[in-house]
Amino acid sequence: MKNLPSQASDNRTLVGGIKFSKELVHIELVCEKTTHWSFEDVLKLLAEKSINIPFLCHSCISKSTESIFCIDSNDFDIVQSVLNSHLLTGSTFTVIRSVGTLTVFPHRYSFQFIGQILAVITGCNYPVYSLSTSISAIAINTDYFSLDKLVEKLQTVIELPENHAPFRQEFCFKQVQ
Repeated sequence: MKNLPSQASDNRTLVGGIKFSKELVHIELVCEKTTHWSFEDVLKLLAEKSINIPFLCHSCISKSTESIFCIDSNDFDIVQSVLNSHLLTGSTFTVIRSVGTLTVFPHRYSFQFIGQILAVITGCNYPVYSLSTSISAIAINTDYFSLDKLVEKLQTVIELPENHAPFRQEFCFKQVQ
């Protein structure tokens, strides 16, 4: 039997908690497969500059690849110089500033639950820039300054543990060379 999310008495889904990211920059990078570089090359360039990537999705479509990733807003100038470099000819990128990742724990297999969350978010006209899911969590990138309001709206379909407040990351480790 699958371990499905528990239901509260009022049909809201019980969740283990919510986490907010720091303020991020959301980048979508699209390139033709005929280019002489790959997304792995981009990752290597960012690693050389000690850039953290807290959110990453990558997909290969028939004639192109699309990579979506988020970085700390303080790292944007460095990343922009990498993306503007001559090495990445044949690609386009889109940048969205002031993005936050809202992560809901646990998810536990329920596609209906994902649909309920997305219905609330889009029903309130909050943007969904990207989404990633696993058995244990749903991570949604949306407007950073709307995260608190969004949690209030989500409480129509989820029930948080008693005395729970969304966890906010208060510090970040940065590797120095």
